[in-house]
Amino acid sequence: MSIVVCRLPNAGLGNHLFPLMNALVFGKLNNLPVIIIGYHQLKIGPYLRKEKIKRKYNGYFTFQKNIIGETYDKARVFISTKLFETVKEPAVEKIAGKVPSKKLYLFEKLPTYHNYFIHLKGHRKLVKELLYSVINPAILAEVEISPKPIIGVHIRMGDFRKLKQGEDFSRVGHVRTPEYYFIDIVNAIRKISGENLPVSLFTDGYRQEFEEIFSLDNVTMIEGNTDIVDLLLLSRSSILIAANGSTFSYWAGFLADAPLIKHPDHLHASFRPDEINKHFYEGPMLHDAIDLLLIKNIRSIIAQKP
Repeated sequence: MSIVVCRLPNAGLGNHLFPLMNALVFGKLNNLPVIIIGYHQLKIGPYLRKEKIKRKYNGYFTFQKNIIGETYDKARVFISTKLFETVKEPAVEKIAGKVPSKKLYLFEKLPTYHNYFIHLKGHRKLVKELLYSVINPAILAEVEISPKPIIGVHIRMGDFRKLKQGEDFSRVGHVRTPEYYFIDIVNAIRKISGENLPVSLFTDGYRQEFEEIFSLDNVTMIEGNTDIVDLLLLSRSSILIAANGSTFSYWAGFLADAPLIKHPDHLHASFRPDEINKHFYEGPMLHDAIDLLLIKNIRSIIAQKP
């Protein structure tokens, strides 16, 4: 018998989801058991930087065990590495023919930022089914009773630094998407819709860190939720405006059946398969040539309002 192992990286929730879902999809396609380790983590950085979000994910998933239980699983994995051949980062697909025995299929790495969802895009429906199946039911219930955002905006702060004066945003990474960008997009959406559509702001920053976006009317900061509740709520937005470089934003966009606005300076491969993006726009909102599908998506939101 072979096994699948997911070793979660010492990173944030969005980065956890890549190896996790690669492992779960691969295990499902090949009818193999999946062992997940690495979820008991103490992240010092958020405390040292005095971030609002401390990136503690205990209780998020049904596979999580107490420290003793995870230690036992780590021991199982260690023994298996001595007995089985380790295959690192296999293709996320069904193995042709009979699944070989005594193989340990290991998932622990992130995909390249040029194509984050390269392994999962073709399995999007299965990814969503498996993800929701391992999320704590109490979390799903909380999401279900929460209002769906109309314009969902995610602004990544945390360990992302501010853009320096004179610095080219398109040439640097791990910097905060400028606040004026979100304001421009919100104003453009409202202009197309002809209505002052409400904005729900999701962020790991503090309220006092934002001045410009709250100069707009009808903007509400979503606070008090766990990270995973925020991610799932953001994915339920009627229109989603993603923060550049944030895998939290990107996962919400991947899960969303809604138009997804991405920053034009950092565009790479699409997150979702073509059959989804035929119905819901994914890409930048260019003021000189706004995509017709995006216009159609925005106007359909108004048509569906009670």
